[in-house]
Amino acid sequence: MIFDRLKQLGKDSIIYGIGGVLAKSVSFFLLPIYTRIFTPAEYGTIEMLTVISSLLGTVLLLGMSSAQSMYFFKYKKEGRVAQARVVSSILQLRLIWGFAIILIATVSAPLINVVLFNGRLSWEYFAIAFGGTLFTQIMSQSAEVMRLLYRPWGYIMISLAHSLVAAGLILLFILVFEQSILGFFLGTAVASVLVSLLGWFQIRDYIVFDKIHWDLWPQLIRFGAPLLPAAFAMYFMNTTDRWFVLYYHGEQALGLFAIGAKFAMLMALTVEVFRKAWFPIAMDAMHSHDGPETFRLIARLYVSIGICAVIILTLLSPWLVKWLTAPEFHETWPLVGILAWQGLFYGFFSIASAGIWKAEKTYLNLYMMLATAVLGLLLNWALVPSFGGLGAALATVITFLVWTVASMVVSERLWLISFPVKVFAFQLLLGGSLIAWLVLTDFMSVVLLKWFTALVVCTIVISQTLLPEAFVRLRKSLGS
Repeated sequence: MIFDRLKQLGKDSIIYGIGGVLAKSVSFFLLPIYTRIFTPAEYGTIEMLTVISSLLGTVLLLGMSSAQSMYFFKYKKEGRVAQARVVSSILQLRLIWGFAIILIATVSAPLINVVLFNGRLSWEYFAIAFGGTLFTQIMSQSAEVMRLLYRPWGYIMISLAHSLVAAGLILLFILVFEQSILGFFLGTAVASVLVSLLGWFQIRDYIVFDKIHWDLWPQLIRFGAPLLPAAFAMYFMNTTDRWFVLYYHGEQALGLFAIGAKFAMLMALTVEVFRKAWFPIAMDAMHSHDGPETFRLIARLYVSIGICAVIILTLLSPWLVKWLTAPEFHETWPLVGILAWQGLFYGFFSIASAGIWKAEKTYLNLYMMLATAVLGLLLNWALVPSFGGLGAALATVITFLVWTVASMVVSERLWLISFPVKVFAFQLLLGGSLIAWLVLTDFMSVVLLKWFTALVVCTIVISQTLLPEAFVRLRKSLGS
């Protein structure tokens, strides 16, 4: 049974991995162009406007993605027409609610401009960025419907098409029409509109606009709205570092920080692929007799492989940053090794929180996320003024570590899995110490020694996964 789940996890990871890697790699490999077009300060402006748009996106979302997944399957037995009403009702709500929020936000743009951008941007920047956020969500809804219909290649097509079209339009508006920062957001917004039309055409059978299905709105909002506080908490856990870097060190420092975070996204991308593939398998294992055994084995594999991935990414980061960015951004490489831990901890949460899901006490996540969001604010306040981007990265990583550990402690009380906590602590201490050494020393000093030490550390970490207990059970699973 465990081996079957491992095979399914591997298969689904490959499918979603292909689409995710291809879609994300488009913008990643445009970094050589972007970092030569934009100065660090201009890239900081782009990052901050993106962060603001993400906050607006949280309001626009209103928990409807989870509501769609819930009610799409709830009405499955009633047939496609009932499911189409759910999808169409959410789309209508998003359009009406979305345009109202976008209008209010755009009217507030002059105040945001003065406070955060010293009045340098015109209202068009905000209107286009905010509008692009709305249509990106509308596009994403069509892609999610394809995933609910078990059409992974359709899901991948939408994601990849958006990345490719956006990249082409951004370069067109910047290089041909010389729109600079405005061109970046204009290209993304137009791409979102065009790909939205493509996505909804593919699932046109689930669009029923004969009337406004407002009768479904109360139950959809009752389900989705309570998820907003958790969404806001996650937003601040992810973005507090950006706000503090901008406030204390300015747009140039934020631009450098954003580039470091882009490279760290290589880890986050891998983790996101795992999460998409792992979630349905976790739900199945959670209600099976061998559930704890499955979770322990996956946890061991995830932590050991993940730590080695962070180490390798850190070792490669100086060369990656040098090859793919302009000289002004080369100093950002130390941020990569630190921020990569954030993705690792975020992914482990889907394993560590199993007991909370099984006991159906997901409301506990909200309290823990709110508490760790406050912790993140305090850590950034303490570290960013003196240590800049490095302090911000460290504050974010500590925040996610505390959140994950707290989730595991609470989860174990609700459903005992018996995670090998001491093994994990040893692996993290070993990997973290190596990363600290790599980040705090010149990357060209004793290069061979660093690679040899990394090999030794990874060997030790991986060996912890194949301790006798785990190895015997894995061998039995392979032989069954």
